[in-house]
Amino acid sequence: MFPTGRGIFSTAVIDGDDNVYVGSGDRVFYKLDKNGNELWSVLTGEVIDSSALLDDRGVLYFGSGDGFLYALDREDGSEIWTFEADPPSDTGALINWFEGNVAMGLDGTLFVPNDNRCTYAIDRDDGTELWCFGTDDQTWSLPALNPETDRLFMGSNYPLEDNVFGIQASNGSQAWGFSVRGTVAASPMIASADPEGLVAVGGFDGFLYGLRQSDGSTQWSYGARDHNYASAAQAEDGTIIQPSADGTIYAIDPANGSVRWAYDTREPIRSSPAIDGDGNIYVGSGEGQMFVLNPDGALRWSIQLIDDERDDLNSSPALGKELVVISGESGEVFGIPYDYCLRPGLEDERCTVGPGEPIPDDGVFIVFTTSFGGLEIEPPASITANQPLTFTLFVREGGDTKLAAIESDSIEVTTDSGTELDADVSGDRRYITVIPRSPWVGDAGGSFTVRVRGSYLDDLESRRGLVFTFVPGVGGTFDQTFDFEVSPRSETAFPFAVADAPGDETGIVELYRISAPLPTILPSYNQIGFDSIHYVIGLLERQGDDILAWGVGGTLDGQGNTIVNPASDVRFPLVFRWDDGLLTMINEEGFTIEFNGFPLPFQYFRVATTLDAEGNAAHSPWLNAKTICDEIDRYGPFLELLGFCNLETGLLDAVGGAELRPFGDGTQSAPAGVGTVELTRNADAVVATLTATSLRSEEHNFGILIVDADTGIPVGLNYTKRTAQSPDSGLVQTVSLDLTGVADVPTSLRAYLMVDAYSAAVAALP
Repeated sequence: MFPTGRGIFSTAVIDGDDNVYVGSGDRVFYKLDKNGNELWSVLTGEVIDSSALLDDRGVLYFGSGDGFLYALDREDGSEIWTFEADPPSDTGALINWFEGNVAMGLDGTLFVPNDNRCTYAIDRDDGTELWCFGTDDQTWSLPALNPETDRLFMGSNYPLEDNVFGIQASNGSQAWGFSVRGTVAASPMIASADPEGLVAVGGFDGFLYGLRQSDGSTQWSYGARDHNYASAAQAEDGTIIQPSADGTIYAIDPANGSVRWAYDTREPIRSSPAIDGDGNIYVGSGEGQMFVLNPDGALRWSIQLIDDERDDLNSSPALGKELVVISGESGEVFGIPYDYCLRPGLEDERCTVGPGEPIPDDGVFIVFTTSFGGLEIEPPASITANQPLTFTLFVREGGDTKLAAIESDSIEVTTDSGTELDADVSGDRRYITVIPRSPWVGDAGGSFTVRVRGSYLDDLESRRGLVFTFVPGVGGTFDQTFDFEVSPRSETAFPFAVADAPGDETGIVELYRISAPLPTILPSYNQIGFDSIHYVIGLLERQGDDILAWGVGGTLDGQGNTIVNPASDVRFPLVFRWDDGLLTMINEEGFTIEFNGFPLPFQYFRVATTLDAEGNAAHSPWLNAKTICDEIDRYGPFLELLGFCNLETGLLDAVGGAELRPFGDGTQSAPAGVGTVELTRNADAVVATLTATSLRSEEHNFGILIVDADTGIPVGLNYTKRTAQSPDSGLVQTVSLDLTGVADVPTSLRAYLMVDAYSAAVAALP
């Protein structure tokens, strides 16, 4: 095993000497020998989500989130050339990351998709652009080439127009387009070189499509229970192997799209299958296991590679001469000998030898679900007093996992702890979130029960993508009780300083490595992006029992340390609630942040954990958020189309986890050179005017926070969009918060000038 500094979501490639090439979310591209020793590494400017391509000249090519395609000498990692993608401002896009993998034509031309809506053809000799094929959105799909027809096939993210294409490789002209009602992140699989042959591709609408290569016409389709992120592979007998985010690996007949066999696992699969010369099938899973199936779909063996909360094996297996190499969310690269678990006399508790599936054959289960998406048939005996709970519906019948949906109106969640609960059914009707409004039990600790009961539907009447309509009244019921224990707590002081006034030292923390496994669509859209998030959160002042806080976006410097990002558009208020070791960070008023270039509006945001005396999180915090689908520009309709938004409330109920630590030593001081600040209010804005200041616009992240002076509650706003500073560079003169069109602004305000995560000035504004 080789550890990297962040999660890995790209697939390794292996050369003829079993050397391994892989990029990581830590922004580094690595070359390892077959024993897992590092031979060289190259630091790029952003996370790496692209797999490498090795050519016949000793050159490797890979893309990075910094917008560059790299051509390196694979012996020593030295740079041969780089190609910079067009800036998003030129293409109408939001970002210009290279996330898709690199393909090569017969003449050596490189075909490389980018998030700037352009798929490039690039001359491998010098990195010059030959042509660009434009799409309506980001493209992650690796172009597949039929060498007999010189035709490329690829998908794209935008689901409201054509998003699967046949393209002439010689000049980038479009031969045909096909529309899937969901993003197509998977790479098309060419079933034969016949010009009239099949090309198969899966989409986020849950369907695998068999299309005719010549014109893109549909020959057949098969619908899974969830979306398809993984690319398909083809067995020697023509069978198409398609894993799905519903946790099932499907074997599809290429002639008609019928299912030949299916193998069920517990958690989503985003790993594309690899098939060896004997027909054995290798797939990573969301539960940290690599599964190896026989050609008939029976389990050959499996191995639990990650035994940690962050256990997704979303990268795909790479097959070398001696090893299978696969990487995971934990940031580790694993090399496993072929048939390792079948070795005579082997005693390794991580191994399971088939046949069989690792789940019960029959039953209706409400399964305890961790904040990182793990389904635990046996729930934990103890939890913490501010821990939210998530339960997932799992229906098995006759040895198969069955499509089912919770009836939202039927749900009843009760507890004998006396705590008031907020219980919600997710938009896709697959899980239930339960959030305590106060600690489950008091400082003395104790035991309590949570009862979850309701009904579900399982007789599918029709579907539109992942929006399922069931026959009313046909299904079943569930009634399950969970017993939990909470350890006692003693009186504990808050471990961070809290300023009494501007100029005082105050506390500061970092929230980072966010993971949002539910709904299942979120990691498929942006797992590596969430994993690379850094929020720097400063403490402003006490508000009775609460502590007011302000978060801004962070980034990594050249040494990998987090710093405040002056260019970040992320600005948001939180309230910290401390209860003898329990920390709950919450915003119930709503706020909007910019994420990868588009606004993400939250109606509700909550992070809960426990802290030790030094301010370190004792465990990964739990995260719950509710975002308003109708207010998400461009991508909101995608999520509604895919069935992940609640039809009644319009909310997407997200469940996740994160990491929390002191930022630096956990203390921040007032920035030097603030000067004199005057905070004023008019009908349309709150304005901070700075004089005699040495603060520069390009060196700090400026903002204005407003709270209701009577309640101390932050006003719910899009602080990103409504904040402006002047000038854009040089000594800052004014910072303003636009209130135009904001309804119900409190009569009396308290306003804060924020410099990075520090409150540099405060004033009451009638």
